Amino acid sequence: MKKQDFEFLINLLRQNAGWEFDEEQYFIIDKKISNFIREKSYPSVEDLVAELKVGSRALIAQVVESMAFSDTSFCRDYDVYEQFKDVLLPRIIDNNRSGKKLRFWSLGCSTGQEAYSVAFALKKKLIGIENWDIHVLGTDISSLAIAKAQKGLYNNFEVQMGLNANSILEFFISEGEHWRITPDIYELVEFRRYNMLDRLTTNVQYDVIICRNVLRYFAPEYQEQILARISQVQTPNGILYLGKNEQISVIDKFYERINGFDCAYMCKNIGLDRPRLHDISTTSGSESLAMPSFVRPNMLSEKRPFAAEAFKAGVFKK
Repeated sequence: MKKQDFEFLINLLRQNAGWEFDEEQYFIIDKKISNFIREKSYPSVEDLVAELKVGSRALIAQVVESMAFSDTSFCRDYDVYEQFKDVLLPRIIDNNRSGKKLRFWSLGCSTGQEAYSVAFALKKKLIGIENWDIHVLGTDISSLAIAKAQKGLYNNFEVQMGLNANSILEFFISEGEHWRITPDIYELVEFRRYNMLDRLTTNVQYDVIICRNVLRYFAPEYQEQILARISQVQTPNGILYLGKNEQISVIDKFYERINGFDCAYMCKNIGLDRPRLHDISTTSGSESLAMPSFVRPNMLSEKRPFAAEAFKAGVFKK
């Protein structure tokens, strides 16, 4: 790909999605755009760029979506997820018992694993969940990712990324070589396409917003705009989750770090007489929880039996 075409594409992505790339990420862009022109049967990058310069909004949207990052998994960063499920979530539930209403937003949800993982945690921790008004929203810029998330259908490899056998059997129904989210989990979650540069037109107030390893791809001015928007739709003392080791310089304008929690922040629109979460003691301390051996990354190989095969063989029982 020629330098001028690369520069045109990164400017296109910045203007239409807010993402910031530099020359060090040339090969990422080159690989993704090569896949796109192959799928769409363009003769070359030059031909695609020439058509993009005409200004077709539909084509621009397709190119932007093709560049979206889709790295995700169920219960991603096991220690962070367990701390959320076992320590922070019970406090959020207690704070909302009078109204029995909870709202969660997975922002940049990719193919849905993160949003469904929130629903898993709620199912485990909330007794009488059927009597609560619960909604988990997942949004992403990619229509293809949202379409997959809405299906709630994942292959053997995808369900093993973050889940052990018991969780797979608890939250999924086996369908041949795939696993479908169970109806009780599926009904808690909704997915929509959303570009994070767009204005928010919602009156919903979210108890927790999860935006993990998403903001780091945005130019600093867009990071600030996005944080300003989402902080306005958080409940008093609402929680924001960023990615592990994700450093966003403007975060302090809108959120403050919660002591003892990895990548968890409290919204500064603090009001009112609600319990603060700064000094919650955690059972894990500073030690990272170990990922179950069933899903440890170095064990993922074609030689290891998939959960479906193990289940059929009688290794795991309901």
